Amino acid sequence: MVSFNSNMMNSYLKFIIPTIFLGALFSFKYKDTRQKDLPTAIAYYHFYHIKDSTQTGRLYSEDFILAFNTKKSVYSSQTRVKQDSTVQAILAAAEAKNSDVVDMGTYLPVTEDDIYIDNGKISIVKNTPQQRYLITEVSGKIDWKIDKETKDLLGYTCQKATGICKGRKYTAWFTTDIPASFGPWKLQGLPGLILEAYDDRHFIKFTCTKLVTQGNLQTVKSINIPSDAISTTNKEYEQMKKAQADGFNMFGNDSGITVDKITSNGGNTNAGPKKKFTINYPLELTD
Repeated sequence: MVSFNSNMMNSYLKFIIPTIFLGALFSFKYKDTRQKDLPTAIAYYHFYHIKDSTQTGRLYSEDFILAFNTKKSVYSSQTRVKQDSTVQAILAAAEAKNSDVVDMGTYLPVTEDDIYIDNGKISIVKNTPQQRYLITEVSGKIDWKIDKETKDLLGYTCQKATGICKGRKYTAWFTTDIPASFGPWKLQGLPGLILEAYDDRHFIKFTCTKLVTQGNLQTVKSINIPSDAISTTNKEYEQMKKAQADGFNMFGNDSGITVDKITSNGGNTNAGPKKKFTINYPLELTD
């Protein structure tokens, strides 16, 4: 439950929302006046990750969309977009009613990054309520080893490949029926779209649940990097994010905005006794 004086509603909407909603409200505001590079296909992925190897029943999960053509792609959280839309609707309804109390409901931790790939080059766009930040990544080429083994996924014949990405060994299943060298997250470089991938311990897994190759894709956002994204480094971004969180705490104390209660859901599928959670199995082992 988030409580605040009704007189603060407008400034609340204009200035900042709690740090836990980092990225909310922003993805719907940006309008790019440039000519858009539109995707020719969209792949939907379900992602799960066991972050604490001592609690293998505790899964973090999230849904993503990969929009792509033959040269470019963008990979973004579908869960984040849906949650942002819900937050917008809740705040708009509260403002319309001049309500003193806003029940934000359940918050799902979501990925703030949009991953853009252009001819193999990886760029990360960090989405915050105030601005987008662009981090260009030094990405080593994945040395894929293609196997003869095949299996069927979503009606496509997929071939097996193995390679190391960001310090972890992955098995990927790709289809040359979709001749685009992309996949979920930062997995790329095969002669076809990756429909499934998992690390060697099966603690990380990406599964394509739907593939759209026909129809009207004009409503999908551009696969170009947003022109207003500010270039920075990962170190500088983390410093800014920490300062922003500290700034919110100061703003809240001065304005009268208080956070009474927040319900969060970290994707835990095991409702057993609480145990200390430690991220000892991160998605990336290397920068």
